[in-house]
Formats: sequence, structure tokens, C-alpha cells
Amino acid sequence: MKLEAIFTIKNNNLIKIADNSTVDPSSLIKETISWSTIEMEDEIYNEEYLADLRNKLKAYDEQGNFAVLLPVVDKPLETAEQKELFINAFNHTARRIKDCVSVAGFIIPSEMLSDAAFIQDFMDTLAIKHPQYVYFVSKADSEKVSAQPVFDSLAVL
Repeated sequence: MKLEAIFTIKNNNLIKIADNSTVDPSSLIKETISWSTIEMEDEIYNEEYLADLRNKLKAYDEQGNFAVLLPVVDKPLETAEQKELFINAFNHTARRIKDCVSVAGFIIPSEMLSDAAFIQDFMDTLAIKHPQYVYFVSKADSEKVSAQPVFDSLAVL
């Protein structure tokens, strides 16, 4: 089930597609998700937690609220294998919440910002099944990526 995009990014701003209006990203509910909570062991996912997350996001759907998900890097993220596990864990998360209209997208964690290819891999992997997501970078982190081409596809939160 692919959802229609509700938001897009233009000039690092969040835009609501329906009326082309600028949206204040601070109006989005920030949901923090620890990597170790969703992936307890390599490729072993916490389905109970993900079901609870889905229920919370479905409640946002009913209320007309939107959320942005912030992955928390609380495990080593240095090797190519660890980066792949991280991407796979959050791609799995996206699959479990695929029908939640309330999810605007993901905030790119600070730990990823020094690696533009990693950011692009993360976004490209999720976009295969979830092209409606937009991606954000915190205002404090925006200078770390402003010189990278991938920055054009991020909204500042």
C-alpha cells in the first residue's frame, strides 16, 4: 500500500502539496525511536513495540496530526555492515507503519551527517516502498550538510 505524498521539500522548506503552503516543521510531533528498541539483535525486530508505535501513529491519523520520526543511534554505527543494519531496521519500521498517513518522514540523525552517501542510501532505501516521506535535518545540524548535494532534499527542523 503506497500512500500519496502530503508534503514535499522546496528550498529546504516543508511544503503541503494540497495548497502549496509552507508548513512550520515544529508543528510536527517528534517521535523518537531508539535503534536498539526496534532491533534487539541483528535483524531481530521488536514487533510488539512496532505494533504499539503503529497504534500511536494511527491515533494521530484520526486526530489529523502529523509526526516526524527521529531514529536514535544507540549502537555502533561505524562499519558498512552496521550502517546496513541501521538502514534495514528503519526500513522494517517503515514497513510496519506503512499505512499511517500521519508520518511525514524522518529526521536524519546527527551521526549520519558526515556521510552523504549513507544519508542517500537511507533515503533511497525507504523511498522504494515509501516515496511519500520527506526528510529533515535539525537546525543545529544543518550547517554540517549544507555543502552536500543531499542537503537540497532535506527540510530544516
